[in-house]
Amino acid sequence: MHSLLVFSLLAFSSSVSCVNFPYESIQLNPHNTIGFPSVAFAQKSNHISKRDRSPCKAFPGTLNWPIESEWTKLNASLSGALLKPAPAASVCYNGTLKDTAACTFLLKNTSSARFYLDNPLTVLTEWPQGDTCYATANPQGATCTQGGFPVYVVNATTVKQIQLAVNFARNKNIRLVIK
Repeated sequence: MHSLLVFSLLAFSSSVSCVNFPYESIQLNPHNTIGFPSVAFAQKSNHISKRDRSPCKAFPGTLNWPIESEWTKLNASLSGALLKPAPAASVCYNGTLKDTAACTFLLKNTSSARFYLDNPLTVLTEWPQGDTCYATANPQGATCTQGGFPVYVVNATTVKQIQLAVNFARNKNIRLVIK
């Protein structure tokens, strides 16, 4: 009887196939990386060794930071999922992004963790980004800069977009923050 049960379970388990969510079926393959080596999978034969790579990550303004055309190509590969958002509180400061209604909303809702969870640029509060652009009703004398906020954000909704972002960050030696 015991062997019949084991045989039945084995037969059943061999007939069950893997079930993926729809977003998991869209994946990056080596064919997608032809012509854009910045998103290629790491290969032992052509991968830059850690010894040859700069110990410091590339950041805006350095020679190793990708040029605008590479970001444009990455955005096309991501089907438009690359964002270049300003810090959330920039709406409180004088300038082209000033929006009094948005600033009022921000001031009322920044104490809510939900605001920071929903905003693709922030990490739970504004403080980990270095307090370079804080929400204030009176910005006189204060400045709002990008500071520690990421310049680019990928709003990934598929496995392929995650793979593209990780590969690009690895191949370009860019700091990667996952939220």
